[in-house]
Amino acid sequence: MLILCDPQGCSASENRETSDRFIPGSCTIFAVSFGGSVFFGNNEDWINPLTYCWVEPPGTDKYGVLCFGFDNLYPQGGINEKGLAFDANALPVITMKKNQDGIKPYHAIVNTILMQKCATVSEAIETAKRYDWSQCYGGKLDGQFLLADALGDAVVISADTSGELVFTRKVEGNGYLVSTNFNRACPENRYGRYPCNRYDTTVKMLKAIDSDRDLTLDYLASILNAVHVEGRKLNTLYSNIFDLKNGVAYLYFWHQFDSPVTFDVPETIARGLEPTQIKTLFPAGIVDQAAAEFRSYKRKRIFILAGWVVLLISIAAFIIVRKLRRDHKTG
Repeated sequence: MLILCDPQGCSASENRETSDRFIPGSCTIFAVSFGGSVFFGNNEDWINPLTYCWVEPPGTDKYGVLCFGFDNLYPQGGINEKGLAFDANALPVITMKKNQDGIKPYHAIVNTILMQKCATVSEAIETAKRYDWSQCYGGKLDGQFLLADALGDAVVISADTSGELVFTRKVEGNGYLVSTNFNRACPENRYGRYPCNRYDTTVKMLKAIDSDRDLTLDYLASILNAVHVEGRKLNTLYSNIFDLKNGVAYLYFWHQFDSPVTFDVPETIARGLEPTQIKTLFPAGIVDQAAAEFRSYKRKRIFILAGWVVLLISIAAFIIVRKLRRDHKTG
């Protein structure tokens, strides 16, 4: 992991501290538009290093989707051929209210149905409203979804504490929308602090954009770099930046933000992509650096556990010796 952070952002030590507290899936997601530029960015933070990308092919009644996720091949994020993108943040579970008139979903509503059926955020919102969310995700929503489109629109889909679906919309025109691990509709539903350091840092850096000339790939990567996590338990495993207007996806491996792999989204979807382990797309040096870091954190964890074992043994030995001495004096 790169440990350099933007001067406006949080320090690497703060990121490690957050990681070691182990907020599940502590992803940072944002959508931003300025002038003619529209981008979507996210860090995928988790414990499973087996990360994959693949294409869900288009059909007569569905759009193709370039997907990213883990070895279970359940889409954690992605972008479709029309420029609609999504990713998700983990939250404490909310039981969804039943929609008696809603359609029973045949699959995951956001990850599959909306991404395959919708070209814009407006379409996604209207489609989402037609479904009975209590019949999906086990009836218990444990996260929120940020979706953005090539028109510059964006929305966070979450639930309030009563289980009603809520849509938090980006302002029209120039602006941004950010989500981390507090519910944008009801912040009391959250992991960690509200608002968290990652949210504050991302907002501060996006707010500094004055024109579409500032909205560069390098600057957006610096935002993801500023809020990445690393630690003994949790790491930023991969990151995406999607140029929604031009249909380009930039993929970063293991929080190394200077060497992305680039996808022409429509061309990749048309060609197809079988499930491919993300690390195989990157040069050996980048993969080796990530592997060395992963081993380093695992060794640190072993040393810490060993230290605790030694301490407990020492305490036990001290107690036993004191007891033997006391018994000897009274004997």
